[in-house]
Amino acid sequence: MLGTRMAVRWLGLTGIVLATACEPARPAEPVCLSPPPGVGPAIAQIGDVSLTVTEVVKRLRDQGTAALRRYDDKQRLRQFVDDQVRFELLARAAQERGLARDPEVVDAARKVMVRRLLQRDLGNGAGTDADAVSDAAILEYYRQHMNDYQQPEMVRIAHIQLAPTDDGRARGRALIVKLNAKAADRALFARLVAQSSLDADSVPRAGELTFMSREQLTETLGLSFAGDVFALAAGSLAAEPVQSIRGWHVVRMLARREALVRGLDEVKGEIRDKLMKNQRAKAFDGYLAEIRRRFPVAVYEEHLDEIAAQLKTPEANSP
Repeated sequence: MLGTRMAVRWLGLTGIVLATACEPARPAEPVCLSPPPGVGPAIAQIGDVSLTVTEVVKRLRDQGTAALRRYDDKQRLRQFVDDQVRFELLARAAQERGLARDPEVVDAARKVMVRRLLQRDLGNGAGTDADAVSDAAILEYYRQHMNDYQQPEMVRIAHIQLAPTDDGRARGRALIVKLNAKAADRALFARLVAQSSLDADSVPRAGELTFMSREQLTETLGLSFAGDVFALAAGSLAAEPVQSIRGWHVVRMLARREALVRGLDEVKGEIRDKLMKNQRAKAFDGYLAEIRRRFPVAVYEEHLDEIAAQLKTPEANSP
């Protein structure tokens, strides 16, 4: 029973690989899915297929060093050979039944064939190893993407903008008293924004602004406003209305984001990986473009709606 399970497992691992040899049968060539002629002495003969010592050794080694320890005596080796003989018998029977041309078998073979093609022609990324990415290229990338690695401290606030008058300031103080009196009412700030804020852009967002640096906040609402806001603790409500170049504001500090400073040495490996990935993608695009020149491609987009419609039918999801 153990030998049979191993034979089936080996069939699953190697049967598809054999399918990569599938070509239209011609008199001078082996039948589709037949293994290539063996090299060296045969350990078994199955019809016109020779199972060679070299092939058995390869199949054993393909199972890994842990599996090899199971075959440290002649009896177990003989059992393994019997398993391979059974596999070859089943493979020949499958060919005899025409399964070499079964759509599922052909589809599996084509997938493995594509993988082998890419491994053979592109390998693991020839020309894109770590040495292919220069320190100068890494430095240039770092400089061009500085915002990804160095960012100033940023804050996010919600505010109620009021008129730049004494009345606006007094109204702001009244709103702060109301908010403090009903601190448990989380929706109150949003309601007051809708009722009182003069900043039409932020009203739909309950007065919330995006994360902004001190410099950005200064450009938008003034130096004094930015200084007062950056002095607030996260989650706190300003005790007094804060003045800006636009008016008076009731301000709640929602969140604070610490400054990000990642030096070149810290991110050098990360950048190298990105550049290698880009090089591989570029190499693959060039490789595919060359193939496209040999095999013209036409995509009939007018049939996309037909595909989408069929995918919605129950038949499209049936096994």
